Amino acid sequence: MAIEKMALVNIVGMKNELNEALVKCCESGCFHIEPAFRTSNGSVVHMLSEKNPYSSTLKEFSNLASALGIVLKETVSDKYDDYAPEDFAELAAQINAEIDDLSVFRQETSKSISEMENTVAQVNHLKGMNSDFDRIFSCRHTAVRIGRLPVDNLQKLDYYEEIFFFVPFEMGKDFCWGMYFCPKSDSELVDDIFSSMYFERIHIPSSVRGNPDEALVRLGDMIKEKKQSLEECEKSIKNLSDKYEEQIQQVFTKLKELNDIFDLRRNAGEIKGKFYLKGFIPEKDADRFEKLFAGLKTVSVVRMPPDADASCTPPTMLKNSWLARPFGMLVEMYGLPKYGGFNPTAFVALTYTLLFGIMFGDLGQGLLLFLGGLFVGKKVSRQAGGMVSRVGLSSMIFGTLYGSVFGYEELLDPVFESVGIDFLPLKVFKQSNFILITAVAIGVVLIFMSMLINIYIGFKEKNYEKAVFGNNGIAGLIFYGSVCAGVVGTVMLDMEIMSPPFVIFMIVIPALCVFCRVPLAAAVKFREWRLSEDGEKMTVGNFIVENFFEMFEYVLSYVSNTMSFLRVGGFVLSHAGMMLVVMTLMDMCSAAAQPFVLVLGNLFVMAIEGMIVAIQIIRLEFYEIFSRFYEGDGKAFEPVSVSFSSQTD
Repeated sequence: MAIEKMALVNIVGMKNELNEALVKCCESGCFHIEPAFRTSNGSVVHMLSEKNPYSSTLKEFSNLASALGIVLKETVSDKYDDYAPEDFAELAAQINAEIDDLSVFRQETSKSISEMENTVAQVNHLKGMNSDFDRIFSCRHTAVRIGRLPVDNLQKLDYYEEIFFFVPFEMGKDFCWGMYFCPKSDSELVDDIFSSMYFERIHIPSSVRGNPDEALVRLGDMIKEKKQSLEECEKSIKNLSDKYEEQIQQVFTKLKELNDIFDLRRNAGEIKGKFYLKGFIPEKDADRFEKLFAGLKTVSVVRMPPDADASCTPPTMLKNSWLARPFGMLVEMYGLPKYGGFNPTAFVALTYTLLFGIMFGDLGQGLLLFLGGLFVGKKVSRQAGGMVSRVGLSSMIFGTLYGSVFGYEELLDPVFESVGIDFLPLKVFKQSNFILITAVAIGVVLIFMSMLINIYIGFKEKNYEKAVFGNNGIAGLIFYGSVCAGVVGTVMLDMEIMSPPFVIFMIVIPALCVFCRVPLAAAVKFREWRLSEDGEKMTVGNFIVENFFEMFEYVLSYVSNTMSFLRVGGFVLSHAGMMLVVMTLMDMCSAAAQPFVLVLGNLFVMAIEGMIVAIQIIRLEFYEIFSRFYEGDGKAFEPVSVSFSSQTD
């Protein structure tokens, strides 16, 4: 797979046509804007830094929509094409004049109802008090506080009997509601004492009169009256919402468009009354892009190579086939390749699909994944659905090889017997050693492929240290391949491969090349190399020690990365083991319950192990494969547009 070729475009015109030019850029859907600090010939331009005249009015209409309960959505707004910022502000003021009083009344009434309902909840705990609130709070020389105290602190009150006295009304599990009396001269001291014992004071509103029972009745009537007023207010607001909804939707859409386009002006430069824009477009869209500006009298579009301006880096837009496209989300998760680099999406698509099928092989469950992927692709996310459907198909293929259908391991045996294939299906528990060895072999092949890709990238970039002498270059490939061949031949095939010439030429010399990769790469490029590091001199001893530990790290990574692929075989066994548990539980149940156990067990295994397998394969891709050749330091291609959805979310 490749990376979409880009073209650098410069857009120049009179400043009075800047907004129209930016509108065309947004309409194209393919213009990645760059700050115009310099022109293509290196001239410094004056950057526009104007205050956006639409932002405050846009916020006002957003608040209006919120007050009226209007859900904003993009709509046709041609009616307001000729409106100036002042016209929008005047329109907002007109609508606000009708809404403000109702909004304030609704807010105050809602707050009042909430406060009274909270008061009712508190007064309910004071029913044990027989006195009127008026009499209690009218005391001249006595301070009275009503509230609740943690039950655990009640006994502590005995230490302060001479200063105050506490009257309990209601005893709960955790709190005791009541009130305390004390002389006003001692109120500050007593308040501090109760505060230290976590006393929570209840403030009774002045509108509460009589004893608690009378106060509750009065509060209930007041709440009912307030709610009726609130309902009438809501009806009035609903009428205004119906009256202004279409207008607000249209005005907001136009304002959002004008606001976003004006924000793009900060990327434009100005030279002698002319504006200057620059950015990148896909080369395939260049002709269509230039035609959009044909109607603008003073605007011209100049197309150039993507590397014509050293001050800006071309963005990356992945170019993938239909089969590999959904897996682009994994590449983007790790980081996009730089422009002109290697696009690993096809490799990821192949390896991810293969590994998922091996680790999650079941014909029935794979079919459900495939159908689920089709549904998700249509209703939720095309990329996610595409990935699920493809790995589901791979799961079906390997499930057929394993002979597993919803956990039934013998269901496909007659099929293979009828066609004369005696080595299939592959019985997981009977051939566990073969599965584990095959998993490691798959890991060796994938690591080999990763190294070959790294060698290709290194030669393409003319980085010979990376391509030839690096731990993932030709020297590392020979070293790793020779060690693997030696281990397999000696341990498994009983062959004497590790002869002295083989060890010297295929293991020792490549290892020395990796060890001395920096000076060797300098020699290949015919340039002088010195023992230095970040401009500081390095001794021969330091060079040897540093590279020795790096070599140790490389060898350790070869071993750990290879052994990491054992998890592929481990999850094959794990999947089969979990389904064996489901089948065992089903056999223990009655005939009527067996279908439910089978369905629930399969769904549980699909959800839990499917998620774990997906995560583990991502780990293998990122750590064991990508780390050998891929650098995700590219810049995403982000065409300018009016992002209406971000404002309404």
